[in-house]
Amino acid sequence: MTNPHTQKAMSEAQREYAIAELQEFIALRPNAREVRKALAVKLVYQGYLYSNPV
Repeated sequence: MTNPHTQKAMSEAQREYAIAELQEFIALRPNAREVRKALAVKLVYQGYLYSNPV
């Protein structure tokens, strides 16, 4: 499922730049908690809805 609000808020170039920065952040962090948060943000930028797993 995608998030139309996120897709409208950022241009494609801004979204791609943010995703690249998050990829670098994820690659450099051994802390699993930080990686999970960054991955959640990355998925939102890619248009996916984020929900807390039960």
